[in-house]
Amino acid sequence: MSSIYKRKRNGKNDGYIMYSTYAYDPLRNKKRYFNITLGKLGPTLTWNDCIKKQKELDKVFDIKKGGKENISLNKAIEIYLEYKKIYFKTKPPKPSTIKLISYHLKTFKDIIISRYGQGIMIKHIDMKILVSYFAIRDRELKDSSMEVHTRIIRSFFDWVKN
Repeated sequence: MSSIYKRKRNGKNDGYIMYSTYAYDPLRNKKRYFNITLGKLGPTLTWNDCIKKQKELDKVFDIKKGGKENISLNKAIEIYLEYKKIYFKTKPPKPSTIKLISYHLKTFKDIIISRYGQGIMIKHIDMKILVSYFAIRDRELKDSSMEVHTRIIRSFFDWVKN
């Protein structure tokens, strides 16, 4: 549900056209309003151009409607790392913690992508894939490292599901 409208400043139209929609924001993990300025009406921008831009933007936001499970693994990991940095405003995680999380998620991503392809989406990763992945990693890591690795991967998937 989106709309385009002429923006008003101090009760007067200033000539700018705005696009407004209520859509899912993966960084904040909830829906929110997006207001985007399309431009100022004039010889280079007509109302019909704005309607075309509205349709294009609607397609972009429709793709994002599905939530976190409908995004690719690469994008989900990027968003998760941003979420980890932004979410804890009072006591953010140490850079070493972010580096450790990033390392383990990158390793996870590399192994999954090498087996299932670059475009794998979160919704395609099921328990069978995770069991085979953890079997591979269990041979490569010590028990203490495997516990940390498992905790990070489970935390990532808990975030995806919520």
